[in-house]
Amino acid sequence: MKAVAGGVIAIVLLVFYVLLVHAAIAVVDCVSTAGCTELTAASFNDVKSQAMSVLGGLVSALIISELAIAKPGEAPAARLLVAASDRAKNVLRWTTWLYIAAWLVTGAWAFWTGLNHPATLPALTSVGQAWLGLSVASAYAYFGLSPS
Repeated sequence: MKAVAGGVIAIVLLVFYVLLVHAAIAVVDCVSTAGCTELTAASFNDVKSQAMSVLGGLVSALIISELAIAKPGEAPAARLLVAASDRAKNVLRWTTWLYIAAWLVTGAWAFWTGLNHPATLPALTSVGQAWLGLSVASAYAYFGLSPS
């Protein structure tokens, strides 16, 4: 039951993170498009900026910690269902990899948008740059690499 509750919380956090990054990118796209007056940089307020940063950190920390304790080639969080059915293990595997894929796509999108419009919405640029460092750390953790 703890694993299910934790999984639901993790998914809710990811959904809010993705929605905030999407909203930030919509603001950047509008501000940098001539004639678009629908959104302004002020429409992505400080509370949204802080929430996007905090949620990005929480989701990234979860992914890095799971990848750090998973064996290379093994699905992250597989240890949660050692005695479970094959179907439950398959659902967990798919959910985990979709979660990581959503984090990767969202972070890469934030990073790319921040590269192209760094001054338009500095909070998005910061989240994208932080994501890049954290994605490298997660790859190092999962594959057991060391910088030596």
